[in-house]
Amino acid sequence: MAIRKKRLRVNIGIDMTPMVDIGFLLVIFFMSTYHARPPETVTVDLPLSRSPFKVPESDVMIITILPPFRAISLSDSVNPTDFVSSVSRYQLPEDQGGRGLKRTQAIEEAAHEMKTLEKIQAALAEAATLTEDQRKARADSLMVWWNLGRESSQPINLDVLPIAIVDERIRNPRLRLIIKADQKVESGVILRLMDMLQDPRVNMLRFSLMTMLEASGAEMFVAKEKKGG
Repeated sequence: MAIRKKRLRVNIGIDMTPMVDIGFLLVIFFMSTYHARPPETVTVDLPLSRSPFKVPESDVMIITILPPFRAISLSDSVNPTDFVSSVSRYQLPEDQGGRGLKRTQAIEEAAHEMKTLEKIQAALAEAATLTEDQRKARADSLMVWWNLGRESSQPINLDVLPIAIVDERIRNPRLRLIIKADQKVESGVILRLMDMLQDPRVNMLRFSLMTMLEASGAEMFVAKEKKGG
């Protein structure tokens, strides 16, 4: 009887170097294409709805409408732009003209900077000299904010808003309009905005109203019980 010879197993080696290279390339790609969402300039309490539709993040123009009391509080507050600029300047490295301080130290230095304090005092003095009509005009100018996609919001007068919409639609024909209106916004402001959008010169008949997804009855009951306890 012939004896079968045992076959030797051949070890198979897999070179993982290309896989490692692909992994590093993917990491570099995601890091270079990632754009963090900037913090919201103004926040609103959105109305509730049951629609799970996701808001797009590209080719959009977002209009944020504040209630009157929020606009008045913003108009009475001191503009912190100069203070933030001073803090950022202190945080810059020394080779870029800064002092390389940590955030807490930079805030303390900026708070003690005489120029910043003088600007704050000047802003307070200016606010104290405003008449009622000037205060109302300033509040009205801070009631409507707008931004494109991931950009930070900036205030805009409601009468100038149609021009901005038309200009952005010329730059981007695929532009979609999203309205973020606070729950306590007066209906007259919304109706005025609707009339502006339906104007033949604007012709923005399609838009989306951003809402907050309403919780189910059980979730609302649990939240109420936790608050009461």
